[in-house]
Amino acid sequence: MTIAGLREILLRDTNIVVISVVLTNVLRAGSTIILTRLLVPEVFGIAGLIASLQFTVALASDLGFQAFVVRHQDGDKKRFLDTVWTVSLIRSCLLAAVLIGLSQPLARFFDQPDLAPMIAASGLIFVIEGLASLTLLTALRNRMILRLSALELIALSAQIGASAVLAYLWGSYWALLGGMMMGSALKTLLSYAMFRNPFRQIAFDRAYLRELWLFARYVTGSSIIFLLISQCDKLVLAKVMPLDHFGFYILAGNLAAAPLGFATAYASRVLYPAYSQAWRDGQKDLCGIFYGKRRMVSVAYAFAAGGIIGCAPLIIGILYDDRFAEAAFYLQILGIAPLFALASSAANETLTATGRISVTFEASCAKLVWLAAAGTAGFLALGVLGLVLAVGLMELPALFLKWIRMHYAGLLNLKEELCFVGGGAAGVGAGWLATLALGRWLV
Repeated sequence: MTIAGLREILLRDTNIVVISVVLTNVLRAGSTIILTRLLVPEVFGIAGLIASLQFTVALASDLGFQAFVVRHQDGDKKRFLDTVWTVSLIRSCLLAAVLIGLSQPLARFFDQPDLAPMIAASGLIFVIEGLASLTLLTALRNRMILRLSALELIALSAQIGASAVLAYLWGSYWALLGGMMMGSALKTLLSYAMFRNPFRQIAFDRAYLRELWLFARYVTGSSIIFLLISQCDKLVLAKVMPLDHFGFYILAGNLAAAPLGFATAYASRVLYPAYSQAWRDGQKDLCGIFYGKRRMVSVAYAFAAGGIIGCAPLIIGILYDDRFAEAAFYLQILGIAPLFALASSAANETLTATGRISVTFEASCAKLVWLAAAGTAGFLALGVLGLVLAVGLMELPALFLKWIRMHYAGLLNLKEELCFVGGGAAGVGAGWLATLALGRWLV
């Protein structure tokens, strides 16, 4: 194979996403290896609580800017982009004000009054990110995935490096927040330095604002529901668990999110733009495009995600010292949802791209019903374990709902979907065998 041919393969959208996600997970794994040796488990519980509060505030006001810009016919026009940027900046400033204003009540609610200054300071990250250029969205629309991935890897590397240095110097949870701020600031600067025509100005176009609202009403509603189903476990467990055990849960959740990061990035950066383009071009065989674009990737993803479940004790034993051994149990359960995440995300993107925008809201409702019923029953019957099991299985009802919608839209191939599930089962078995074979020597 020639150098030019190899370069062409490496620069394909799918391969760029794969490489960037692998590098991202390697960096994050390296970061946790370093930070768990510099900080005590309680710090990760505190950091997880702060991150959950940030996520809660952000998702409660999600307007779906990325999907709106990528899909819109006027997504490259100045007036359109100026209007979206203006709304985004106003939203970011309001979110910062909310966190600052609620910092004292939230700290008292979790019986951690010393965290109030950290909660307030974390709101500044919203302002930093709100000042970023809209090129972070237009680059995705224009399939500039390589440059966008490079930007994110640079910012993540800076965040990890800053967190490690500050953890060594301070030895407290402020180190993690300081690293996040530095990473966000660098990402904002790079959004202007790495792309053409990055600057926007204040603008309010009534027509575009109305379109944004009509689009966002489904996104906002589903985001609020997703907020409940994705954060209630953390908020409840942060209240009822000791901080060190909550730290185990957060670390396990971060490791389980490794394949989830790929599923989200691949679906939004590769599949959604491709499906949106096919829809705009009026192509007919969307079902064929849907599976043809993701077939091999989905099988490989399912096998890898299943492998994480099977060899969770081996992973925890290699990465961390004995103080964090209990995280393996949580990883095995929380790894179930990412196993089905790519199938669910891909289905969501193809339905959204073909105009069925309400599917995100409907899937979120299905998850909410599941969590309310199974989570409550599990918590009452088994305590913390019951709630964790409900969270691990939460992706299944949403996936079944999307399969039904795809069936009626003529977009479902059930044999293909079951093939992906089989790949996941094979991965679980392979991971279990690897733990039996290598555990005694590597852990």
